[in-house]
Amino acid sequence: MIYGANGYTGGLIAAAAVASGHAPVLAGRASEAVTRLADRLGVPSRVVSLTDAAALDAALADVSVVAHCAGPFSATSAPMVEACLRTGTHYVDITGEVEVFEAIYAKHDEAVAAQVALVPGVGFDVVPTEHLAVRLAAKLPEATDLDIALISRGGFSSGTLLTALEGVGLGGRVRSGGELVAVPMSHRSVRVPTTRGTVLAHSVALGDISAAYRSTGIPNITDFTVVPLAAAAGVAEPVLRRILGARPVQRAAAGAVRALISGPSDARRAETRSELWARATAPDGRTASAGLVVANTYDFTAASTLAAVERLLTDATVTPGAWTPSQAFGADFLQAIPGGLVENREL
Repeated sequence: MIYGANGYTGGLIAAAAVASGHAPVLAGRASEAVTRLADRLGVPSRVVSLTDAAALDAALADVSVVAHCAGPFSATSAPMVEACLRTGTHYVDITGEVEVFEAIYAKHDEAVAAQVALVPGVGFDVVPTEHLAVRLAAKLPEATDLDIALISRGGFSSGTLLTALEGVGLGGRVRSGGELVAVPMSHRSVRVPTTRGTVLAHSVALGDISAAYRSTGIPNITDFTVVPLAAAAGVAEPVLRRILGARPVQRAAAGAVRALISGPSDARRAETRSELWARATAPDGRTASAGLVVANTYDFTAASTLAAVERLLTDATVTPGAWTPSQAFGADFLQAIPGGLVENREL
């Protein structure tokens, strides 16, 4: 089942699944949009609200794996995860929200008891970044600090921008001494080497301060990005941050995003690539760095989500529990994603 298939990324995942010969059940609460997409793709659909536990359990009764794509995940993931635990259904999602990762990882024992795998973050955030983290941890096992940057190109969907908008209200966070610590937004900046030259990225709370910590044990982790709201609005990030500090402005901005933003076109996605970079540092000052070029953010997410679902459907060796993508599917999962990896960069 693809829940939230009527959204921008959910629709891409649905189309990719059908193109690969699957017949997913498309689901969501927006009845007209879900059924219209299902009819166009020639697959079944189910309309069900996350607030109706009994109906959700019934909808999952014959489902092996849910790809949860309905954001904001801070509001939607918990009821779907609980339903998956009740019905014995594997769960993946495309979140990058720190609180969601933490909440799902806390369900590990329940997932083991239910014999299901819960694997959040099987998209652009965090599959390629976690791959870099695991790779650098193996290269520099003494590392105590890890900086990770995501450079997404080609435009953004409304869901991505709404999540970024929500993040403004939550503030910044890092992993420090193994703990999640609140910090000011954009409290650090790094210059990131990319195939187009060096770009300035600012610290932001993204999924790797949970996922990469869980898979590597590195105690100090900071995520960086070129802030999508600033890029979309065409204004300087610090200025935008001050503007969006007021709740009335946040509400108005969210309404405008929903009304005006859909997502990058097929042509725009096809012509753009996204990049990732990470640097591990040991106490004695030694560093190890690496980068990746992957498909456009949304195309990558569609391909990686489908690959994760296929692994859960076919690979009996996936262990029940709450896992990061590399823990669930192996450190080489990135290379197994068709069309996902464009270039490995040793820096």
